[in-house]
Amino acid sequence: MEIHQTRRFAKLLSNLPRLGKNERVAAARAGRIIADLQINPVHQEAECKRTRHGELRVQDCRKYDLSCGFRLIALKREGRLIFVFIGTHDDCQRWIENNRDELDELESAPIPPLDHESDPAEDEASIKAMNEAMEEVLQEVDEYEERLQAKIDESILRHVFAGLVRK
Repeated sequence: MEIHQTRRFAKLLSNLPRLGKNERVAAARAGRIIADLQINPVHQEAECKRTRHGELRVQDCRKYDLSCGFRLIALKREGRLIFVFIGTHDDCQRWIENNRDELDELESAPIPPLDHESDPAEDEASIKAMNEAMEEVLQEVDEYEERLQAKIDESILRHVFAGLVRK
């Protein structure tokens, strides 16, 4: 199976890392999934990152969870796996809803094969850097949630969830 991408996807993927830390992590994970699939189209780790939804609304659709709220969407068409969209979960939902009727005839180009002759130490260094960036983002998320929870008391929760709480 050939791995392809649409022009719009290529543009989205190349612009994503410029938008922030979470976006850099998502772009790096997307790159790793694409690289894994280029080597082996049924790569176990790439397949494990697939979501359980999306495939039902669009025929032969694959959604991959990139963490940090980001998703990667690919469509299987005529022996090709075509990456068509990357974005937040909500952006992906909108994209699926807006494009579900126009997905039979997609213009795509093969994603250039990776240089498999690369230095394994270089690959390990990039994986280590990506993991460190992800840990940093997750730590920031945890700190944010702790500060948020410190500001929330039971009276606020009762007000917000008034319809769920019996008096």
